[in-house]
Amino acid sequence: MAKPKKQFRNEKGDGTFRQRTNGTFEYRIVYVDEYGETKRKSFYGQSDILCKEKAETFLYRLEKKKSGVDIDATIPDIAKDKAKSDFEKNYTHEQGYSRNLYTIAIIEKSAIGKTPIAQLSESNIDLFLRTLTHYSNSTIVKIYRQIRIAFRIAYDKGIITKNIMASSDMKCPKSSKTNKKVFALTKEEQKSFVEYLENYKAPQNRNEYKLQLLISLYSGMRMGEINALKPENIDLKNNIIKVRSTVSRNVNDKSFIKNGTKTYAGIRDIPIMDSLRTVLVAALEQYSENQYGLLFYDDKNDKIITTSQVNCFFQRVCEKCCIDYRGQHALRHTFATRCIEANVPPVVLKTWLGHTDIHITLDTYADVFNSMHNDSISKLGDYINKLENAN
Repeated sequence: MAKPKKQFRNEKGDGTFRQRTNGTFEYRIVYVDEYGETKRKSFYGQSDILCKEKAETFLYRLEKKKSGVDIDATIPDIAKDKAKSDFEKNYTHEQGYSRNLYTIAIIEKSAIGKTPIAQLSESNIDLFLRTLTHYSNSTIVKIYRQIRIAFRIAYDKGIITKNIMASSDMKCPKSSKTNKKVFALTKEEQKSFVEYLENYKAPQNRNEYKLQLLISLYSGMRMGEINALKPENIDLKNNIIKVRSTVSRNVNDKSFIKNGTKTYAGIRDIPIMDSLRTVLVAALEQYSENQYGLLFYDDKNDKIITTSQVNCFFQRVCEKCCIDYRGQHALRHTFATRCIEANVPPVVLKTWLGHTDIHITLDTYADVFNSMHNDSISKLGDYINKLENAN
């Protein structure tokens, strides 16, 4: 015959122990869940102490959950909640929210992204950080920032008792990739490029993007800003382009017109030189009404034109002109390079390009500025000679 089950109440009166026929113990408690419902739960172990420890762990996690803290939350769980909160409070917009989710998704696919943050150690994080070096530095910084945010929030909420990301040993890794250099078209390439576009006619039923490319070349505008232009943004009377918006992508990867630009400094007025004026007049002449009132619009597919669409056309033009393809952003760099060669002051170029800081302009085009040293020293020499030889 089986031994009778032995049942006895815990000394503190907060649960009931039962020794089972196989010699193990069961600890049964009554508790109130996060929704206010009374429930029962059993815990099993080789001793009453082990059962009680399991129950205490469960109740601790439950109390955390009731106070709005998920003790089992992972880095992606916490980072997503923060990103969503910032978006809903209008601290970030759709484009920024989408970028944050993309970054968090990288962490989510890793081992640390599947493990509760409370169970992660310094070695876990260190090993993960070592795997990031094949990404670009900008991507690494974004990933590192999300991890730091998650640990800070977890520490503040009491999910963890120590913020290991606050350690000086937890440095942001650096990319093994060489930083991309700024490539601009040479003067010869620019001449060939412009001549090809002036004679180009798009095949039937194909969109034509040559005017957008020429505007980028003659204004330094980002392609998203160009594709978001409206006729009222072109002020030919005062000779300025009013940059006020850009094409962006939302969390569903759908293009939309974002009020405002990539940075706050991107909202700017760009002066119109003669070559740019000719292109803008042509664009205004070919304008056709559309639901967004955009100067450039994909009428054939009834949708906003994206940067990638123009980029594909730019690549084909480069092949025809025997120019090394460097991405459509090369036209913005070409504009900046011609400005520097024409002795446009860096502080003025910063404004035209929509940079937030003069150091971005100086750092981005450091090689171009350095190449102007010989010409500048010659000008200085001529000036000194005239000064000293003046009667």
